Amino acid sequence: MIKPNAKPTPEEIFNFPCDYPIKIMGKDRKDLHTEMCCIIERHAGEIHPSQITSRKSSKGSYISYTVRITATSVVQLNSINKELQDHPLIAYIL
Repeated sequence: MIKPNAKPTPEEIFNFPCDYPIKIMGKDRKDLHTEMCCIIERHAGEIHPSQITSRKSSKGSYISYTVRITATSVVQLNSINKELQDHPLIAYIL
C-alpha cells in the first residue's frame, strides 16, 4: 500500500511479476537481433518469436525492436538495461 505523500517504490508501481516491454534501437544488422536476444534471455529466460516486434526506419538504416518479457524484479530490469546499454550495437533503449 502506498502511503499518502510518499513516493511509491518500483515494486509498488510494477506489481511484479508483470508484462514489460523493452524497446531497443540500433543499426539494422542481423547480429543486433541475435545479441539483443542473448542479453535478454540471460536475465529473463527464453524469448519466443511472438514476444518480439520490429520496425525499420524510413531509410532502412536503423531498426527498432520491442521485446515483451515477464519482469520479476527491479534488479532484473536494471541488469538487462545495463547490459543492453553497454553493448556497442545498441544505440538506444527505453
